[in-house]
Amino acid sequence: MKFVVIDDDPTGSQTVYDCLLLLKWDCSTLVKGFESKSNLFFILANTRSLSENDAKLTIEEICKNLKIVIASQCYEEEIIFISRGDSTLRGHNFLEPSALNTCLGPFDATFHIPAFIEGKRFTMNGSHFLDKTPINQTIFARDKIFGYKTSNVKNLLFQKSKSQINIEDIQNLLFSDIEILNDEENNIVFKKIKNLKNNKHVIVDVENYSQLKKFSLVIKKLTKQKKFLFRTAASFISSISDKKSIPQVETFFSNLRIKNKEKSFLPGLIIVGSYVELSTIQLKNLLEISTVKPIELDVFEFFKISSSENNQKRRNLFKNKFLKEIRFSFEKGKTPVLFTSRKLISLEYSEQLNFYNSLSCFIAELVADLKYEIGYLISKGGITTNVILTNGLNADYVYLKGQILTGISVVTYNLRNGEKLPIVTHPGNIGTKDSLVNIWKVFENKYNF
Repeated sequence: MKFVVIDDDPTGSQTVYDCLLLLKWDCSTLVKGFESKSNLFFILANTRSLSENDAKLTIEEICKNLKIVIASQCYEEEIIFISRGDSTLRGHNFLEPSALNTCLGPFDATFHIPAFIEGKRFTMNGSHFLDKTPINQTIFARDKIFGYKTSNVKNLLFQKSKSQINIEDIQNLLFSDIEILNDEENNIVFKKIKNLKNNKHVIVDVENYSQLKKFSLVIKKLTKQKKFLFRTAASFISSISDKKSIPQVETFFSNLRIKNKEKSFLPGLIIVGSYVELSTIQLKNLLEISTVKPIELDVFEFFKISSSENNQKRRNLFKNKFLKEIRFSFEKGKTPVLFTSRKLISLEYSEQLNFYNSLSCFIAELVADLKYEIGYLISKGGITTNVILTNGLNADYVYLKGQILTGISVVTYNLRNGEKLPIVTHPGNIGTKDSLVNIWKVFENKYNF
C-alpha cells in the first residue's frame, strides 16, 4: 500500500519520518516518490499560498501527472490519496478535495480529519478545538486570507463550498461511533462506513491516537472494496501509514550541520517569515540571545520598492544590503535572524497573496545566494519555507529526517557540492514560546534546556 499526500504547505510531514517530500510533480519526479522505499511520500503543492483558481489548476496538474505515472508504471499495490490541510482550518478545505474527486475519483467518501494531536487540536462533536478553546475563538480564525467564524466543521465546510454541497449530505463520525467501531463485518459503524457512496463528506471526531488507530484499521480493511479520500491534518497520516515519528537525541540533528574544509562548523541562518502571534513571541525570545543578530526586513519598504516602476535596480540594492548584513554577522561569529517586520499590509485578497509570494521569493533569493556559506537553515512559516525550497534552492525533492521538536521537522537538501544542508521547516502555528531558541541551541550544541 502506498500513501500519496498532496500537502498544501511544506510542514504536513511533521508526524512522520524517513520519506521523500517532492517539490515538483513532473512525471519523472513522481516516479521517484513511487519507487522510494518508504510506503509514503509527499507532494508539496503549496496551494495555501495560491488563489482558489490557481490552487485548482495546480491540483489538476498534479492529478494529470499522477494518472500518467500510475498507468505507465502499472502499479498493482493499493494507493491511498490524502489531501493534507491545516489543523487550524486555514486553507482551501473544500476546493482541494473537490478537485481531487473530480480528477482522481469518483470517491465513495471524503473524510475530514483536522485533528493534530501533537498540537492539541481536537475535533469533538463535530466542532474543532485548540486545547479547550473553540477554534473560531483563536487568532487563527482571524487570518487575513482564510479567516472564519465557526468552529463547527460541517458548517465551515458548507460555507467554504459556497453551497455546492448540501449540508444534509455532510455526516459526522462521533466519539460514540468510534468507541464501538471495530473491523468486523457485522459492526454497525463498520457497515455505515462500508455503505458510504457518491462522495459523502464525513467529519471524524478525534482526540487521541487510539481512536485514529481504530479508524485506520477499518479503512485499511476496506481499501479493496471502497475508494476513499482524506482531507486531514498530520496525525492521521502517521496513523494510517504506521510511520509515526521516532524521538531522536539532540546530537542526531546537530551532527547534520555542515562543516567547512577545515572541519569547523559553518554558521547557521534563521528566517522568520510567519506573522502569526505565536511566531512573533518565539522571535522575540530568540532575539534576546546575545550571539544572535537581528536583521529586520521592513515589509513597507519592500512594498514601496516592488510597487515602483523600473524597480529592479532598487530591489538589487535592497537585496545586497541584506546579504552584506548577514555575511557581516557570519564574520562576527553571530547567527543572523532575518525576519519580516511584524506589521501587516492590508490589501485586497489577490494583491495580498501576490505581495506575500513576492516577499517570500525575495527571501528565497537571499537564501540561494548564501546556501554554500551556511551549515544549517531554520525557516519559520510554511509558505516562506516552500518558496525557499522551490524558488531559492530549486529542489526537486528533500528528504525528511524526522522531528527536532514536536511537530517541527528537519529535512536535508542535496547541494551540488555533495553536502546535505539541514533545513528546519517550522510551521507558523506550532511550538512553545521557546521553540526557536531550543532549535537554535540544538544546532549550536547548547543542549542545556
